[in-house]
Formats: sequence, structure tokens, C-alpha cells
Amino acid sequence: MEELISHVFALRDASHLAHWATKSYSQHKALGRLYDGLVDKIDALVETYQGSFGLIGDVKIVTMGKNNIVGSIREELAWIKSNRDRIAKGSTMIENLLDDMMQLYSTTLYKLVNLA
Repeated sequence: MEELISHVFALRDASHLAHWATKSYSQHKALGRLYDGLVDKIDALVETYQGSFGLIGDVKIVTMGKNNIVGSIREELAWIKSNRDRIAKGSTMIENLLDDMMQLYSTTLYKLVNLA
């Protein structure tokens, strides 16, 4: 869970920086929805996880660049998919919350790639 949090915080910060840097209104809005939505989604995940498995450990702060935000979102989506079982530890509640987060990533990709 701690590694997921590191990934989500890095993407949240990168998407916020890309939100400020874009000259596209549709990208600006899509990225705004992403970084706003990630805060609520990771909060729900962590609180559900802690209710099921106990308190999390230390979270390492990592950074991610803003210049290839589409690539970063794709990489993070793939990372969550490949680590989903390890993070959820058999909890369908956590699996559902991870699916919800992946849905946010996928709809953001759709908007950035197809509606820009």
C-alpha cells in the first residue's frame, strides 16, 4: 500500500504541474479532474486498507516529471494492474477501490488523447 501511495502522490503532483503548463483548455480540465479525484480515491483506499489490515508504514516521497503526463498515466495504470493482487491482499473492497482509481486514469487518458 505504501508503494501505491508513493505512486499516486507522484502522479497527482505531476498532473497538477501539467495542468498549469498546458495551453489546451480540455487538457487543463481533464488534468484538474485527475489530481482532484486522486486525493479522494487514495484517501478511501488507505482508510479501507487500514480498517482491514492495520496502519500503513512509512511512505517514500517520489517525484515524476510533468512533460509526458500521458505516458506517466499509462505507466501508472499498468503498475496498478500488475500489483493489484499484492495491494488488495484478497480484499474485494480494496480491489473495487483500485478499479475505481484505474477508471479515473483510463477516462483521463481518453480525454487527453482523444479530446485535446
